[in-house]
Amino acid sequence: MSDKYKVETVTKEQADAFLRGIRQPENPFKRPSPVTTDGFELVGEFSLTARDVKSGEVEWEHSGKNLITDLGRRSWVFSRFNSMVIMFAPSIEVPQSGRYSVVSDASQCFESADLTPSVAPATHTKTFSTTFNTPPASNRTLGTIALSYDTGSAFADRGLIRVAAFALLTPAKTQTTTQTLEVVYKVSMNPIA
Repeated sequence: MSDKYKVETVTKEQADAFLRGIRQPENPFKRPSPVTTDGFELVGEFSLTARDVKSGEVEWEHSGKNLITDLGRRSWVFSRFNSMVIMFAPSIEVPQSGRYSVVSDASQCFESADLTPSVAPATHTKTFSTTFNTPPASNRTLGTIALSYDTGSAFADRGLIRVAAFALLTPAKTQTTTQTLEVVYKVSMNPIA
């Protein structure tokens, strides 16, 4: 009976080596946006403007490109991003296309209402824009900006879920209790040059 099952243990080093062998690390040279079979590329970019709530003067600006996730690519195919929400989290996790969530345990995760985009037909560019009011109690840390296809995707206890596109804000930005935050987020299907 004791010959029926044979159990062997491995060392921590052997287990780590095995796991390293089966994991597929994110390829840093991989194209950061999906390409469709007809030669179009799905790309995204955003811009942020923090303004003093009283004077309206610009206190800081930031813009960048984002990573479209695999979930975002599928969402584009099925719904063309007909409505989306813009989300923020203090997290500074590196974006990876296979991830659909951004972990954060901070209470500073927040999102916009459901946004309907304006559309530029020539490039099929969808532009989502909104203005976030001043934070209600304390300054907000903006480490990650993201798009989701569903409201209720930003949680104080879980972070951001159902992430279709996201970008790291480097370095992290701060929206103070005296600033409004204007956000413009664009997603386009563009020919590859």
